[in-house]
Amino acid sequence: MSDVDRLIEQALDDEDRALREVLGKEPGVLGGFWPLLTGPRAWANWVMLVSQGIMFVVGVWFAWEFFQASDALDALRYGLPAVTLFVMAIVIKTSMTPYISENRLLTEIRRLELRIERMRAERS
Repeated sequence: MSDVDRLIEQALDDEDRALREVLGKEPGVLGGFWPLLTGPRAWANWVMLVSQGIMFVVGVWFAWEFFQASDALDALRYGLPAVTLFVMAIVIKTSMTPYISENRLLTEIRRLELRIERMRAERS
């Protein structure tokens, strides 16, 4: 825990701590990935995930054949598709990271909105 986190924790009152427990902690890498597979954009994310997996498996097979090739022409026949499939799989995987960041940002905005509403309720 960093110094900033420690200072924030000390500044929170009991209600804020209870609110933090209800909302939960920040998800890890896989915890941020699983919400992508539900909701209105889930079908597109499932298609990308399955196609990325297929590209990776086929790329591994091509890479295996590349290393087993005895002449240069066979090596090119298997090596170029292997590299292409690996790069495409990486591009598809990294295209999903902005959505993970978007979900984290929306969660933090909701937390701030809830705190603002609590502060308004306390003043009135």
